[in-house]
Parts: sequence; C-alpha cells; structure tokens
Amino acid sequence: MVTCLNDARSTECLVKTNYGLIQGKRYVTKNGIVADCFLGVPYAKPPMGELRFKKPQRMEPWEGVKKCRQFGNRSVQEDMFWDKVTVSTPQSEDCLYLNIFAPPIDPTKSYPVLFYIHGGGFMMDSAVKYKQIVSQEVIVVTIQYRLGYLGFFCTGDGVAKGNYGLWDQLEAKYPSFWRRSKSDYGFWSECWNIWLIGFSQFLFSQAFIDYCPSDMFHRKIVMGGSSFCYWSTTSKEKCAEYCRQKALKLGWKPRPEGIFLVFRQVLAVALLGMHMIGNDVFFNEARLPLAPVIDGEILPKAISELRAEAPSMDSIAGVGRQESLLFMALGAVRGTGKDMDRLLHELSRKTKLNIAELEEVVARVYGDLKNLRRDRKSMQNAFVTCLSDTFANFGCYRYLEHSQKHDKPTYAYCFDYTSRAMWGWFPIMIPYMTGTHCSDIIYLFDCNYFSSPFTMTKKDRKISKWTSTSFMQFVKTGNPNIPGLPFNWEPVSKSDEIRMLNINEKPAMAGKVSSLLI
Repeated sequence: MVTCLNDARSTECLVKTNYGLIQGKRYVTKNGIVADCFLGVPYAKPPMGELRFKKPQRMEPWEGVKKCRQFGNRSVQEDMFWDKVTVSTPQSEDCLYLNIFAPPIDPTKSYPVLFYIHGGGFMMDSAVKYKQIVSQEVIVVTIQYRLGYLGFFCTGDGVAKGNYGLWDQLEAKYPSFWRRSKSDYGFWSECWNIWLIGFSQFLFSQAFIDYCPSDMFHRKIVMGGSSFCYWSTTSKEKCAEYCRQKALKLGWKPRPEGIFLVFRQVLAVALLGMHMIGNDVFFNEARLPLAPVIDGEILPKAISELRAEAPSMDSIAGVGRQESLLFMALGAVRGTGKDMDRLLHELSRKTKLNIAELEEVVARVYGDLKNLRRDRKSMQNAFVTCLSDTFANFGCYRYLEHSQKHDKPTYAYCFDYTSRAMWGWFPIMIPYMTGTHCSDIIYLFDCNYFSSPFTMTKKDRKISKWTSTSFMQFVKTGNPNIPGLPFNWEPVSKSDEIRMLNINEKPAMAGKVSSLLI
C-alpha cells in the first residue's frame, strides 16, 4: 500500500466528479507502481464569514478544470515545534479539502475506498503528513476538517451547537466523487464499498453509520481509541464553559447576547488555534476540552444508544503497547508521584471510588504506591501503564467485548514494535522505548510523527510491509490473513477470552488480552 513518491515520474491526469473536472498527477515510482493523486480537492464551501460556526455548505458545480496538484489548507491549530519546520502547507479557515490516491482509472474495474480521518484530539494534525500513500487496488481518501474552536465551538444554549468538525467529516464522506455506473469516467466504487479508518477519536463512525445509507460502510479500523473512551464526548456545559473562558481571554465582557458574537467576529483567526500538549484540561482532568456533544442532530442521543442501534461490521481494533508513553516523550507528563496523584484524583471523580479504594486497585495491578514512590523508574513505568489503560486500553477492551456480541469478525492487535529511528531524539525523555500512540499509523502510512525525517531501517520496512499488507488484505476481503505473512491473525472469539495479535519482529497471538488491557 505504501510506496514513496519521492523522485517518482509524474504526468497529468483528469477525472470527472459530480462537481466538475479535476486535474491531478499520475505518478510512476521507481519500482513501477502507478497511482493517480488528486490533492486539495474541495468538498464544501469555505466555512468563512457568515459560514463560520455553521454546517458545511454544498458547493456549486464549477466550469472548466480545477487543478488539484497540491495539498489544501490545514485547519487552524497551534503547530508542534517540528511541524513549524517540516510542514509548509498553510493554515486557514478555508480548510475543507480532501486528497484522493487511486489506481489508474480503468472503466472495467471498481475499487474499495479507504476513508481516513486523522486524529489529534479534535485540536491538531492534518491530512498533509500522508504524502507517501500510493494505493494498490484501493482508493485512499484523506480529509481535512475544522478543529478546535472552529470545529467544536459550543454555547450550550442552542445558538452554537458545536460538532461542526463532525459535520465536515460527514460531508466529505458523501459519495459525490464516486461513479454510480461504468458509463461515467471517474472514481468507481461498486456498491459503495467504503471502509473507515480512524485514529484516536473514532466515535464519528457511529454517527456516520446512523446517518448514511446502510450499505455504504463495509468495514472499519479503530486505532488508538474508540467511542468507549471516556473522552470521546463531553457535556455541553463543560464545552460551553471552556469556550466562555476563551472569550474572556479574548477581551469579551459578559453581556446578555452571550459569547457567540465575539467568536464570530474574531478577525485574527490564529487566536482560535489549539494545541493538546500543555493543555491543562487534557492532562489534569483527563478529558478533551473541546469534543463532540450530544446535539440532537448528528449525535441525536447518547453514544451508547447509537452504538446499540448501529449495524455490526467487520473491524480491526488495536492500540500501541504503551499508548501514553508519547505524552511523556513530549514532556506533557513526567510520571512522578504527583502525576499519579492527579490521575487517581480524576479516576476517583469518574469512577466514584474513593482514593483509598483506587490505591488498592493500583497496588493489585501496578504495584504498591509506597514502594513505587521510592523508585523513580518504577513509578514512571507504573504511571505510563496506568495512564495508557485509562486513556485508550480500557476503551479498546470495551470495544472488543462489544464485538463479541455480533456476528461480524473483529481482529484485535497490540502494536509493540519500535525502533530508535522512529523516536528521533525523544528517548532522552522516556524511561524505555516501545510501541505507543501513533506507532501503528507511522508504520501503516510511512509518515513522520516523532522524527523528521524518519528513515526506516531494514527492520522498520519489514514491519511496515507486514502491517500494510495485512490491513490492505482486510480492506479487500474482510480477512487480514494472506499467504506470505509470518502470522495467522485469529478473529476475536465470541465466547472465549479475548486474544490479540502482537505486532513486532516475531508477531504472534497473545494468550490473554487482559494482561495488557485492564
């Protein structure tokens, strides 16, 4: 699936969509792989001016040919320090663009569609990092959507309902670009054979499934989190209060008309950018400051109710071995006794257990706190594991338990491979190296998150090939197994204990998932 486009030969290519003609580039790599790439394809009107804090508006058809040969603007955000150097694509409110990587158009063939929605806690990241995607018998779509205040601003009173970023994702997903018959020339996905791959905040699939035709989605991959994670949604009240505090910082004085106007009239849109690292709400309260809310429309009821009504489908779900190790590498947490105390305080609020009861749980699972406090590395290891379980592992485990109730197969994985090259200079910040949040994405898409540039070693390329080959086989057939891979990936049993594939240099099925997922 993944091949570098650097130094590839390119020619122009033309495709018809429902909106008009788009012109991209056809790349031929050194190893002979051919792919048509269309970058910066608009899928809605720019959400600017009067369209700020409104649902995405359908575009009007255009005349002539629209050139789509470079990435569209990213959503407004506060960049990571390495992105300021390595990512040249500008930020703007005008950010509703998608990218399409497809096999050469063949009127006799149809292809499954991989629809990828980037993560970043609804605050950061973009689709421009995935520059090295070359699809093999799969159409790959990556999208930009509104983030932070622009995507999830909420007043809590119905004036601004929030969830604009979710509406963007839904608008990008509608099959405006796919052919319905062989008589057209364009992208043809027979029977709308489209599957979702989402990272971190994957609750949106529940909303998509509820609002789109029942035969549109066939499979999904849930990476680094699920709608079972406690941070996947937030309350209107908490979201509105966070926006209110931002308005006060922007100079708003409380008055009857509320805070909507100050956000609508902010001229320096950069003031509305957000960043996860250093965000007190995320790391002190263990939740996302701005996230989807139950609005009565795109999320008409509680996620648990939507989940119960949603049709089952083939899926892959998994996590990194230590999901929260990334946060320590970024300096967001240090794994001290104080960090553990804050985590237990928040867990007490969420579970209604008192601190003494939680300390008993910690002692059984991670080690006695008194002993842990005497040794810095032991405390760091226990904290990273506890935070990983809290942040992602438990949500993944709940998802796998839920899948046991349905007739469609689910394949579970734990990505515990890593390399020194992937981490760049970050090892000086962490007690050890292993798979973490984003590791699976890095090796699936051959993209950079921690190190720039990330030059894969021979072992890295082997893991990347295994991962992408099995995932693409799942896209095509619903089964990730294929001759030549050094493992047999078993689906989650419907009755026995949950087992998962450990993805590393010697991939194998783990005997008991509860040894990882608490």
